[in-house]
This record gives sequence, C-alpha cells and structure tokens, in this order.
Amino acid sequence: MAGTLGEILLAAGKITPEQLARAVARQQEAGGMLGDTLVELGFVRDEDVARALASQLNIPFLPLGEDFRMEKEEVKLVPETIARRFCVIPVRKAAGPTLTLVMKDPLDANAVDAVRALTRLEIHKAVSTAERIMAAINRFYAEDAHIEQHLKDIVELEAEAAEDNGFGGRFDAEQLRLQANDAPVVRFVNLLLMQAVRDRASDIHFEPGEKSVTVRLRVDGLLREVTPPPRALYPAIVTRIKILANMDIAERRLPLDGRFKFRSHQRVIDVRVSSLPVAHGEKLVLRILDREALLTDMRDIGFDDALLKRFQRILHLPHGIILLTGPTGSGKTTTLYSALLYLRHPSLNIQTVEDPIEYLLPGINQMQIKPRINLDFANALRAILRQDPDIIMIGEIRDLETAQIATRAALTGHLVLSTLHTNDAPSAVWRLRDIGIEAYLLAATLKLVLSQRLVRVLCPACTTETMPSQETLELATAAVPGAVSWKFMRGAGCARCSRTGFYGRTGIFEFLEISDPLRDLILSGAGAVDFRRRAIELGMEPLLVNGLRKVQQGITTVEEVVSVCAGDELA
Repeated sequence: MAGTLGEILLAAGKITPEQLARAVARQQEAGGMLGDTLVELGFVRDEDVARALASQLNIPFLPLGEDFRMEKEEVKLVPETIARRFCVIPVRKAAGPTLTLVMKDPLDANAVDAVRALTRLEIHKAVSTAERIMAAINRFYAEDAHIEQHLKDIVELEAEAAEDNGFGGRFDAEQLRLQANDAPVVRFVNLLLMQAVRDRASDIHFEPGEKSVTVRLRVDGLLREVTPPPRALYPAIVTRIKILANMDIAERRLPLDGRFKFRSHQRVIDVRVSSLPVAHGEKLVLRILDREALLTDMRDIGFDDALLKRFQRILHLPHGIILLTGPTGSGKTTTLYSALLYLRHPSLNIQTVEDPIEYLLPGINQMQIKPRINLDFANALRAILRQDPDIIMIGEIRDLETAQIATRAALTGHLVLSTLHTNDAPSAVWRLRDIGIEAYLLAATLKLVLSQRLVRVLCPACTTETMPSQETLELATAAVPGAVSWKFMRGAGCARCSRTGFYGRTGIFEFLEISDPLRDLILSGAGAVDFRRRAIELGMEPLLVNGLRKVQQGITTVEEVVSVCAGDELA
C-alpha cells in the first residue's frame, strides 16, 4: 500500500489538509466512501480518486478512451446486468485462466466474487471512473445497439395491421385504453424511451400531422428526427403515455400534465409529460429527467478552478441573495441543484420552492407550488420562513411579492438562491428595480449574479484542427486580443456524435460579484450601461469572452459561442 487515499491526494496536491478534514467530518456524519465524499464536495474529480485508488492498491488505472476496444468474446464473459450492477467491465483475457476486471470500486468483494463465479477465471483488478466504465458498457454491450432497427420493424410490421383494425378511426375512452395495452404500442413506447436515454435526450416530441407523425429527440439542445410510428397507431400511443402519466385519457380538448418513472439499466428515469391539443390531434412533449445525469460536480458544469473557488466562497456566505440568470434551457436549474448538493449538510435546513420539481434531492426539503389551490411562490415562501430554514432556493422570481419576501429573508439571515430571466448578469439589478425592489434593499442583499449559457462540446472522438474564416478570426480577436495565435478545432463528425461533431454541453458564465463600488452605483441609481462598464473594469468577464476561453482550450467553436451569445456586448 502507498498510504491512505487522503494521504495520496494530499501528496499529489489535489486537496488541502483543510479540505481533507472537512471531507472526513462529512464522511463520519453521513457515511459512505471518502473518495465519493471528496467528489461530492467538489474538491476533486472522479478521475483523481480513481488514480489515487490505483496508487493505493498498486493496480492499473485504465482511462478507457476512444481507442479502447473489446472483442465479442470478452463482452460475453460478463453479462450486461452484472456489469451495470457492479459498474465493472472485462477489458481483456490474458493468456491462461485470468481476466482483468476494470472496476469503479476495486474493494468491492461482491463484484469480484460474482464475476469469478460466472467466468471461473482468476480476477486481476484495474480501476477507472464510473462514467468511463458506463460509457464503455453502453458502447460494447449490444442490448441497446439495435433499438432503432426494432422501432423500424414495429412500424413496418404493424402499420398495415393497424389500418386493417381501424386504429385510424374515432375512439371512445375504453377502446383507446384497450388498444394502448396492445403489444406493438407498448413495445414502441418502451423502445423509444430506451433510445432517448441511450442518446442522452432531454426531451421527446410527438407532433401529429394530417397523414403522418413526427417524432423528434432533443440532444445537446438540438432536435433531430427518429423513426416515427404509423399515423394509425398514434392515438393508442398517446393513450399509452397518458395512462403511464396518470392523465385523463378521455380529455383531448385541454392541455394536461403528468409524470411517471421507469427503470433503465438499474437507473430510475423520471418523465414529465405535457399534452397540447393541436390541429391534428394531441402534441406530446416528454421531458426526460435522468437522476444519474444530474451533475453533482460543479467542474462538470463548466466552471474552471478559479471561478469554482469564487462561487463556492460565496455559497458559504451566511446570508444574501445569489441569482442565476439566462434564457430557458441555459442550465440554471442544474447549476442551482449542484450548488444545493454542495451545500447539503446535516447541520443545515435547506428548503426549496419549485415549479416543477425536476429532480428529487436527498437531504433537501422540496416543495411544489400549486397555483390552483393558491399555493404560489409568495404563499409558499411565507410558510417556509416559519420552518426555520438556513438556505432557501426559489425556482424563479417572477413578481414583486416573491422578490420582496426573498429580500426580507436575506436581510433576516437566510441565504437565498433563485433564478431570473435576463440576458446578462448586470441586467438582473435593473430587472429587480423594475419589479419594484428598492435600491437600498438590493445593495444590502444581492451578493452574486451568475449569467450562464450552454454551448455544445466538441466530440473527443473526431476533433480535428481547422483554419477559421477571416470573419471568425476577426470576431475572436476583437473580443480577446491575441486570439489570432490560437489553435482552432472542429468536430469532423463520427458515429459516436451522430455525425454532428459535438457530444455533450458545457456552461459559459458571466460572474458578477456585487462589490462595494458596485453597491455604491446601485444606491446612486447609475444607468445599466455605466453599471456594466464598471463591472467589467472591476474584473467581470463578459459572457462572450468566457465562451471564447473555451474555444482557446479546444472545448468548442467560435460559431457555437456566438450562436448563444448573439446580441451580447463586450462593454
């Protein structure tokens, strides 16, 4: 052994003694593994812990990158259910009766025993991160590999039968209920849900036309079409989804909402369903909420180390308001949830008011507003303040009453986190002023405004160097002098990224910490333009510049950054 995990991470400079002491204290209170606790607190990455484990146990660390390959014989050695259950993967069968098993937790004796019993081979251990092991399982196990073909088979085999059986006619509720449980309908819905999870889709859109149906998945912020069902099957498919979501199948004239869960590879997936009556039937949108996809490590959201330290320092303030701003779909809720998970501690009472609750977070009290019974944000906040909270998260500040209660809560010793719809960080001050909050209250309570957007990340499997156009180069140079010397990258497109050149998304940020000079400007009633210019002089990096830093690092492209920062000014 090469020392304890904490000692190895300390020696490698990955954590400080203070961080180790805090993690040990948290581990003693909440239980679990020290490495998981360090990651949960945002002190290290999963890879840091995996490499430290490899050093501690004197076993290999395997990155399982894009060049990693598995033979079919190796895949067959360990069933997919076992691989997913224990988060392990067999990477090679050496000469003789031995098998190398890559594990998230190499100390898991149950996993080793299970694989040894199945294979009757001697097990040699290696370690990697859970994310990389699961990615390898998704790539090389064939269970999901033919989902698209299965969908096509259902469509081709059932389209004629559906027409013959009268699926395209008018239905009463009982007939629809019976047809929704038919095998082709059930299989189509199940396979489509599996495909959405496999492809990392955030939404499924069902859009009925007069003679056809369009089905689209939103992946990395963009919609793309997938195999649709035959038009004649569509009413039964809608009914099937509405039954799952506990919605009224007889009501097709009004918008409805519902929710259900399903299990995919030992993961619980929440699905939020919204129906909307349109010209040719009911349009459905299914929001896919994968709990395991929730980013608990704020580095994975897109914060660099310097920005993350500043954000975490402000999160530890005893009181004040922290606002996240940006358009719908810019990742504000994900950042808020990650901040709450970072702050979560047995000594703190954390309460949220949301519309809707997207993810259920253990150890945090979450409340859903219900306008139909007059339980809006303002009334919910009044009730929460009688529950002795330490930290309050408000899903969105929409009106004067909610804003007033939030500022009063911050003044009386609570940390308040919320979102606001503005185009940039400085505009949040004037948005709250327009709502009706007095300048002196803003100056006293506002601590941080964080504006964010999401940009697509270049696919690591097909990234290649490129020569930007003169226009692109001029734009980058105007924002960041010296950009002319950068190495620009693009995604060529491959099977992994569905030929898009991008795989996943990351955040870009405008970090506005309200310092004393800015408080003076708020109190003096300075204009928005002067306030923004002064904020930049004091060190605020504009959203466009922060995005171009990601271009410089080879994470994304100039065109991608410009597409989400359109209209944003540098000063």
